[in-house]
Amino acid sequence: MRYIITFILIIFVSNLILTVDSFAQRGMGWGRGNPYCKIYNQEAAEKISGEVVSVDKIVRGKEGFYGVHLTVKTDKETVTVHLGPGWYIENQDTKIETKDKVEITGSKIFYEDKPAIIAYEVKKGDDILVLRDSTGFPAWSGWRRLSDNQPPKSQGMKWKGSGGWGPKANYGRMYNPETVETINGEISNVDKITPGKGMSYGIHVVLKTDGTTLPIHLGPGWYIENQDTKIEQNDKVEVTGSRITFEGKPAIIAAKIKKGDEVLILRDENGIPAWSGWRRR
Repeated sequence: MRYIITFILIIFVSNLILTVDSFAQRGMGWGRGNPYCKIYNQEAAEKISGEVVSVDKIVRGKEGFYGVHLTVKTDKETVTVHLGPGWYIENQDTKIETKDKVEITGSKIFYEDKPAIIAYEVKKGDDILVLRDSTGFPAWSGWRRLSDNQPPKSQGMKWKGSGGWGPKANYGRMYNPETVETINGEISNVDKITPGKGMSYGIHVVLKTDGTTLPIHLGPGWYIENQDTKIEQNDKVEVTGSRITFEGKPAIIAAKIKKGDEVLILRDENGIPAWSGWRRR
């Protein structure tokens, strides 16, 4: 009997570890369906201006994944401002630092019985970091149902890069709206590549279609690997993107990928990356 109980406990612990690992790989708990993201209330919109007195890493609950919070001192009070997951905020080109003068627009909430703001956007000088749309949909959530609202539009703004992956970098400029096409197929490989000098690694898949294979470039690993839904070998997908020549061979830089009834938005119609949060008016 004792051996049976021990065996059951081993099975339980193994399943628990697999569950935690699976959760860790599915967006680090920062997707729109997470209870934390649901507390954003567009009816409680507020705008404040002040100076950043601290930039902190805050671990939410028991998950162990940290987010970045600011403490902003206004002329009336000191306010805690929630930005977003560390993996997204820390991979942006422009950093928010202590003593920065900022303007925050967001939703006023009560978090752990204290007032705070979940930021929609942060203005710093001429630059704006867009974190969520007006409904609270996170900028870092690339996947959405086909019926969901679309990511924030550029609205006449010039977007900035993210670690060599921005539209102004040599690699980003390869995207050509004139060569956009849509293809269907099955993913035969998911690989890591470094497209250019000084860039962090990116995720690239090989798509098998009509008896041929074609490399598909997705985006930086830090963005793709932190999405809720994963793209895996044998997935049936529809890819829309710009056909390019990369290292002497044809390839596609993906703008979006449809998988079942979900779509991963990677770039807009002009090739502007979804992961570039900072932009300039």
